[in-house]
Amino acid sequence: MSFDHEQIAGLIRKLAGADQLLAQTYINGTVFADDDNRGAIDSLKKSGILRSADTSDEYRLTGDLKRLIDRLLLRNQRYQQNINMAKMIVSVEEDIEDYRRALEQNNQDEAHHHLEQIDDTLYEATEALENSLSVMFAAITSQFGFVSSLNSKIRQNQRALTYAQQLVQELNQVRITDCYDWLSWSGIPPELSRKIIRFIDQYKSIVERLTGIVGRMKELLFKLRLQEQTANRCRAMAQFLRQHPEWEPLDWSEDAGVPDLLRRGTGLKLQPGIDTANPVLQADLAAIVQELRRQSKPVAPLGRDSAAAPLDTQMPSRIEHNQDLYDSHIENLLALALEQQGRKVSALCYWSEQGLEIKAELWLDIVFAQYCCLPQRMRRTIALDMQGENLEGFDGNQVIEEILLQRVA
Repeated sequence: MSFDHEQIAGLIRKLAGADQLLAQTYINGTVFADDDNRGAIDSLKKSGILRSADTSDEYRLTGDLKRLIDRLLLRNQRYQQNINMAKMIVSVEEDIEDYRRALEQNNQDEAHHHLEQIDDTLYEATEALENSLSVMFAAITSQFGFVSSLNSKIRQNQRALTYAQQLVQELNQVRITDCYDWLSWSGIPPELSRKIIRFIDQYKSIVERLTGIVGRMKELLFKLRLQEQTANRCRAMAQFLRQHPEWEPLDWSEDAGVPDLLRRGTGLKLQPGIDTANPVLQADLAAIVQELRRQSKPVAPLGRDSAAAPLDTQMPSRIEHNQDLYDSHIENLLALALEQQGRKVSALCYWSEQGLEIKAELWLDIVFAQYCCLPQRMRRTIALDMQGENLEGFDGNQVIEEILLQRVA
């Protein structure tokens, strides 16, 4: 085993041997050296895995290792990548030119070096963008992302939206036509063409995903702002209740001046089963229980006639469809309102002309209820004008005495 292989294997062994210590350091942010772990910490510090913190005997993970763990766990809060796409494109073009020159001079070692430089540059650029999009999407779509409050979540999504828009501008530095020009070299080696084509495909996919993420961000921000308004109203109400513990909602349903229409009913008293505490039923229940106990054998089920019945092959008679009479009247009333071309149609006049048997108040209630069930486009077409006496002291309540329907569109 060469020296490089042994050095890498030793570094991996150190990471595996100090797994609990490194996990504790990553989760807590720091680790304190004591008599038990001082030797392990000194070894990790010499290897560049740990670094000294602000205070003595306190150590942190180095930036490279922490970013690697953040990247693998998708917990990197700093998803903003410092990517200079214009500089990356210039670097790739220079490496391609150097690679081409080395091949013409038949310098295979130098050509292999430049090919690896091209591969690393393209891979790091696309991988950084992929990681940035993945972490950013995980942050904006989770319940609170990497924060713990609604206001912080809104600020986080606003920053993510700003960064996404900046990333769109940065991606505009890459022109697909220029990337295709890299393939215009006659006799281009297949290994280089595969790397360029893979980069172009990944770039197109990233741009498409970024467009979807920007639209998702705007939708989530709108919902979060609505939730923030609701939360603010709830907090204001809670604060008012804390300041006024004596406040209670008014129960005006028992007042003498309240119309019967607005009075609350006594409610239904439902009994889910037999009331065994009722003395009227106790004697009968006791007799039933005693009779069941005296039975030595359970009651045999009734015999069933298992004889085969002849199959009825006659065609079934046609059953007429039963339609609700008042649904038909509602449809006719709405159709009449549409036919009048802007003239108002009275629901009471229709009720009187058709000689409906229900009371006028119930007919008006049915008209209003069916109107509320109409699709929104129909409610925009037909306007409802409810006329009646306003109740004093009860804002927004009135006794409906007439309903006029009018086509407005």
